[in-house]
Amino acid sequence: RLVVLGIDGVPHSLLSKLIQQGDAANFAKLADEAGLRQMDSVHPTVSSAAWTSYVTGVQPGKHGIYGFIDRKPDEYQIRIPLSTSVATRNIWELLSAAGKRVFGMNVPVTFPPHTVNGILIGGFLCPNINKVANPPDVIPYLKSIGYEIDTDAMLARKSKDLMLPNIHKTLDARMEAMFHFLAQEEWDYFHTHVMATDRLNHFLLMKYEAGEAKYADEFLRFYRNLDSYLGRLLETLPDECGLVVLSDHGFCTIRSEVQLSRWLVEAGWTTLARPEPRHPLDIDPEKSKAYSLIPGRIHVNVRGREPAGIVPPEEFNQVRDDLARDLLALRAPNGDPVIRRVFRREELYWPAGAGAPDPEMPLQRVLATDTAFGKAADLIAVPYDGYDLKMGLASPETFVNTQLEGMHTYHDALIMARGVELPQERFSILNVTRHVLSALGVEPPEDMD
Repeated sequence: RLVVLGIDGVPHSLLSKLIQQGDAANFAKLADEAGLRQMDSVHPTVSSAAWTSYVTGVQPGKHGIYGFIDRKPDEYQIRIPLSTSVATRNIWELLSAAGKRVFGMNVPVTFPPHTVNGILIGGFLCPNINKVANPPDVIPYLKSIGYEIDTDAMLARKSKDLMLPNIHKTLDARMEAMFHFLAQEEWDYFHTHVMATDRLNHFLLMKYEAGEAKYADEFLRFYRNLDSYLGRLLETLPDECGLVVLSDHGFCTIRSEVQLSRWLVEAGWTTLARPEPRHPLDIDPEKSKAYSLIPGRIHVNVRGREPAGIVPPEEFNQVRDDLARDLLALRAPNGDPVIRRVFRREELYWPAGAGAPDPEMPLQRVLATDTAFGKAADLIAVPYDGYDLKMGLASPETFVNTQLEGMHTYHDALIMARGVELPQERFSILNVTRHVLSALGVEPPEDMD
């Protein structure tokens, strides 16, 4: 049997520091037993894409989830990709098919929850607790303990003091539910997800690193509480039970948010539909060569693919080259370069999932929209640490600062694994899944990365 605890957005560097300071004794105990390793995330570095890569074992070009929002294929509007948008089977379905009893709770992009051999409780995109679980007969229990699907991010934007009780309440109820289902249900694979770590890092990481007394203490109080829950979990599980604790990406402090859609307007790549945009893709398609989605995903407005595209297909690659050059030249007000690298989508998401991009990929396949690969942005901009890529079509400025203090990083995710043999070389979150399946005696599918 195997338990997975997902701690969203906890950096390897931060947990290492907490262990060294003596603020995470139970994480230290597990690290001594199972090792604490740094691993990579996926591009774009966002929880929905990364966790879907874990639960499917494939890169985004094969599962089709690239962010919390996506474009609608037939209009310049956004949509929210749900579990129904995932193009491949997830780990609960694979294990169910192998006769294993499974449990999953709050993992991103699991709403609506699929039918599995066990229980699946959806993640934070679920709008209503009455729809969160499959089978639904577990919902009354969740309500009885005050279970929260997610923390209230709007509280954090209003006041960090309002945010903190909500974050603690959400964690406490999640852990109460975890221990309840661990004890009451039969399971072979049991996966609980903690999203509150990501929320805390978004809104308090800078104050913690600056040692600002009140909020640094609150930051540590949360992580000590999480550590105590891990200690209880270690005491609850028998020694022969496998345990994996992992995060999906790292975090660093923000120097500036970068409103990339505003920059595209200023650079002449995007033209607004009206002076005051009404939605994130309120562009004039007859005058726009490109548009962006969070985080750092840029689509070329291609004739014949976009509903009112203007870029001829034969100019597609030249437009991408020119746009990538402009992105790499982008500088912050202090002169810092903002964009570290710009990927063409076939560099990251080649359909075959081979070890390297196919340089001979025909243009019609690059432009296709009928595959998971075809949903990807044409360019994926990767920022330097500290420059958080947003959309901000309606923003008056490209560089702004808000209540956000922390941003995701690609290189600083973490994993500790007891009872699961991991690769010796550096690996990504999407490479973990096949080793988890193998530890449970299930052969990984051939198409798994």
